[in-house]
Amino acid sequence: MKHYIIAKFKDSNDTERLLPEITSLFDKVLDIEGINGVIIRKSNSTRENRYSFMIEIDLTHEGLEAFDASDVHKEWKDVYGDRLMSKAIFDCD
Repeated sequence: MKHYIIAKFKDSNDTERLLPEITSLFDKVLDIEGINGVIIRKSNSTRENRYSFMIEIDLTHEGLEAFDASDVHKEWKDVYGDRLMSKAIFDCD
């Protein structure tokens, strides 16, 4: 299945500044059983009503449970949660 996290920073400068460290953080999910891949895509639009980036995680249903309980997920929420204006989570097969 696919797990998408689509997010928008409050400060648009955070996209360029923080994306390398967010990429490094999410590379660690590959060590979690049931996770097969991760891709992070930066928006190519500077329009105000667009999101900043999208994280796509390829995983099993068990991998999603493991991700939700992982240190990566905790760090994502603790470190970057307050910097986000909005986010959307979408899961699909």
